[in-house]
Amino acid sequence: MTPDPVTLAAALRNTLEDTARDFSSMPFFIRPMVRRGFANRTGRSLEEWQQLASALVLEVKPDTGPAQLRERHPRLREHLEQLAENYRTAPERASKGMGALAGTLQRVQEASRRREEAVRALIAWLG
Repeated sequence: MTPDPVTLAAALRNTLEDTARDFSSMPFFIRPMVRRGFANRTGRSLEEWQQLASALVLEVKPDTGPAQLRERHPRLREHLEQLAENYRTAPERASKGMGALAGTLQRVQEASRRREEAVRALIAWLG
């Protein structure tokens, strides 16, 4: 079954909204550092990613093909790779900051895995 581009775009938007909620729940003094790191690793701020995802949700239709999206957003795949890699490596970064908080670390690992999968599904669809 071919993935639905509308669902994939919505999953990206939801992933980024989820990330924003996580950032907001962090201690106030840690947020700027986490946001800077995210932007450095992904090439865009969280807000820029959210704007892109919202634009894709509005732009993509069920009959939109990967080539059309690649044409409109030439570096999208490359940027998504950076985002997926950020999510893949998030548990390692979290373990350094959280130490022995096993339950919290497990939640970070699960959330990161889901987020990476959502981004990689869109990458796979883009071809």
